[in-house]
Amino acid sequence: MPFYGLEPSKLTLRAEFYTSYPSSTPERKHNIKLASQKLDKCFIDVGGEFSFNNTVGERTEKNGFKIAKIIINGKFTDGYGGGVCQVSTTLYNALLLAGLKITEYHPHSLPVSYVAPSFDAMVNSGSADLRFINDTSSPIILKTVADDSQIKISIYGRAMQEKYVRQSDITEEITAPPEEVVLDNDNLYPELLKGQKKVVKYSKNGFCSQGYLIKYIDGKAVSSRLIRKDRYAPQRGLIIEGNADIMLPDENIQING
Repeated sequence: MPFYGLEPSKLTLRAEFYTSYPSSTPERKHNIKLASQKLDKCFIDVGGEFSFNNTVGERTEKNGFKIAKIIINGKFTDGYGGGVCQVSTTLYNALLLAGLKITEYHPHSLPVSYVAPSFDAMVNSGSADLRFINDTSSPIILKTVADDSQIKISIYGRAMQEKYVRQSDITEEITAPPEEVVLDNDNLYPELLKGQKKVVKYSKNGFCSQGYLIKYIDGKAVSSRLIRKDRYAPQRGLIIEGNADIMLPDENIQING
């Protein structure tokens, strides 16, 4: 919904959350900043429902997004809007801490580095959204700041008596398969001679996890609620086996391996 001129300073900070991305590519940093700007000063009236996808828009070149790494079908690949899921994840955690009613969220198929397991929120234009309802008695305003190193999302509204703390528990580890060995038939690694091998991607175990939200009042824990269970797939590594022949530099004689 549009911003109606109600400044966050006239409301109370309910909660805020930040994630970091200093080592991201320039394209990914651009996408994070663009998405966060579209969230900044969003106004959600009492009883209103917020949609991340409707607010940010489709992640396309036409809408100003650039190509960066995204996760599709359990693999990292290039796609428009890479990094936007970090914005939705940051908002998701701020919403949890603000005690708001989240009506839609989706986990990634792989774990992400910027938040604890079972606290990510994947979005995809047209298929996976992040939604919440303002079930409080006053308007809600979002305030976002992204500075190429950190994104922080603050939620303003009616003051809270309670405080929420997140807890992430890994319940099971899923062993990754051995690295796949691929012969370098396309000579992408000309420095690798026949018989030589190079690990270009290490296998990573997957895991199952659970997310809890613990409620505190006056500094005392009064409840602990299991909010979700997730499974993050293991990732198979990759080993490249060389295919280059040995060259004698002086005589330019090739020795077949």
